[in-house]
Amino acid sequence: MNFASFVVKKRASWSSWLIVFVAFVAAACGKKGPPLAPIVRIPAPVSMIQAQRVGAEAFITVTVPAKNIDGSMPVDIGRIEIYGYTGRRPPSNAQWVSVADLVATIPVIPPPSAGAPPADTTQPPDLSKGARTGTMVTVIDTLTPQKLVQGKIPEEPRRGRGAPVTPIVNTNEPDVLRRFYMAIAFSERGRPGPPGTAAEFPLGETPEPPAFVNAYYTETMMDVEWPPSGGIIGFLFNNALPPEEAPLDAQFEPVVLPSPVAQTAANATVVLPTGPVMYNVYREIAPDPFALPDATTQVPWAGTPPTPINPAPLATTSFMDSVEFDRERCYTVRPVRGTPPNMVEGDPSPPNCFIPVDLFPPAPPARLVAVADEGGISLIWEPNAEPDVVGYMVLRGEATDATLQPLTPTPVTEPRFRDTHVTAGKKYMYAVVALDSRLPVANVSAESNRVDETAR
Repeated sequence: MNFASFVVKKRASWSSWLIVFVAFVAAACGKKGPPLAPIVRIPAPVSMIQAQRVGAEAFITVTVPAKNIDGSMPVDIGRIEIYGYTGRRPPSNAQWVSVADLVATIPVIPPPSAGAPPADTTQPPDLSKGARTGTMVTVIDTLTPQKLVQGKIPEEPRRGRGAPVTPIVNTNEPDVLRRFYMAIAFSERGRPGPPGTAAEFPLGETPEPPAFVNAYYTETMMDVEWPPSGGIIGFLFNNALPPEEAPLDAQFEPVVLPSPVAQTAANATVVLPTGPVMYNVYREIAPDPFALPDATTQVPWAGTPPTPINPAPLATTSFMDSVEFDRERCYTVRPVRGTPPNMVEGDPSPPNCFIPVDLFPPAPPARLVAVADEGGISLIWEPNAEPDVVGYMVLRGEATDATLQPLTPTPVTEPRFRDTHVTAGKKYMYAVVALDSRLPVANVSAESNRVDETAR
């Protein structure tokens, strides 16, 4: 065998092995493996939840998830269920559904698919079909007497069937009942997502509301006043005397520190709403009679927490508000104690409803001046500063007249006027009054200063 024939045989053998290897790989690629589990989409937990107690109602606000638990979009969501529980501690995540009561069910509109046209953002969303993903919705939970007592206590799971163990009394248990809320999102096929965070507030006694509300208004302001919560007795208890200094002999007594167990129990105690009683003022105004009626459908998941007109709780028993005439308004006051998240707000006072009537005439125009020229007498005065002044009426008479008569059939809008209906050599007396926008009869100011001038 020469060298050339050896090289040819080697190349042929390598080609054969290469063909066999490629065929083996191709056969391996076509072999069936174990089936993969289908991808299951469930919504992410409802992590944004707030609970606010206002008297005998609780307002629970949640944000509808916009993503799945793995972060993918669009979210697979069909509804949100909100559960409430009363107790000293919240139940575990696995026991919420079994011991808590269902407060509300919020249907959710699934987001549009990738190929669907974008939604019309110029029109308000139709909440009658459900909430939209990524939006905030509020439901109302009426705090009935059954919801103000301890709920069903969750049972601790037992392992094995050993002898019963005497339960250990936990002295660190809070003494105050609280109301807890949790929201769980469900997919369109009813698969529940993981539980989110819980919102809560204490169920302590709320302060007594004021007995009544008074309101006094001027041309520009509304003064709202009310008695203190609980009357004079409540006022005295609400304004405690400053602490007295300890006697001299007590300052040298040994200080006894609490034991670690007592200190731990004190730290575990829920902080009750403390401090003086403060107040929130609420106002309801009748709808504008000239506005279009509200066509929005009222649904249980589109509640709105009441918003006071004062930016922060008031330590005083009065509040200054703006005034708008000829529209009915109602004022109520609620007592507030504590600070968030341990703040409680009591029931409202009896409402004070009335219609402010504009009985305040404008100020009389000032510095009226008359100047005679060829063919007439020109008048000029300072304009009024009131925003509701719509015009002026010019009055004229002769020098001997005690009462002046309107010179123009309709009010003039500018602070100037030229009287051309004059007789040369005759003396005239002028005055100006201001008129506001009240209907059907305007308020008329007093007369300005009178001026007289002789026509040329």
